[in-house]
Amino acid sequence: WFSRAFDCSHEKSLVEMHPDTHRLVYLTSDSDNELDHFDNSKIYVIGGIVDRNRLPRAAIQRAEKLGLATAKLPISRFLKLS
Repeated sequence: WFSRAFDCSHEKSLVEMHPDTHRLVYLTSDSDNELDHFDNSKIYVIGGIVDRNRLPRAAIQRAEKLGLATAKLPISRFLKLS
């Protein structure tokens, strides 16, 4: 797991840290693309934690602004949300 971890102790932007942006996938529940497997060549950015209530569509709008691919986790296939 450590090899997949991230470091937030710097002040660089996401694109400055990873200029090869075709490897980045922004995770947000607003994406139309449902993730069915992890690709080891990709870097997954957890972006959709606040999307539903506080900042609707914030993550997908940021991804679109940066020109990044998006995906959503298949949570609804495995968990019943009320």
